[in-house]
Amino acid sequence: MFGRLASFLKDTWAKELVLVMSFIIGGLTIILPTLSPFTKCATMINQATLHNYPYVLGYSGLWCLNLLVISIC
Repeated sequence: MFGRLASFLKDTWAKELVLVMSFIIGGLTIILPTLSPFTKCATMINQATLHNYPYVLGYSGLWCLNLLVISIC
């Protein structure tokens, strides 16, 4: 079984190099992020980050900031 797989991969590598490389790169893009230590840190940061920003009196924060700047000037 392993011999047949090895000969298939060897023949395919010789005939269709671009196709084999595209499958290798595609497989690595799926596998490598799960092995990266950055994934754990990014997940922890995303869980700790507030994604629902509160509104003040129905206005967005930028609108309130503009009102504050205008009132100070």
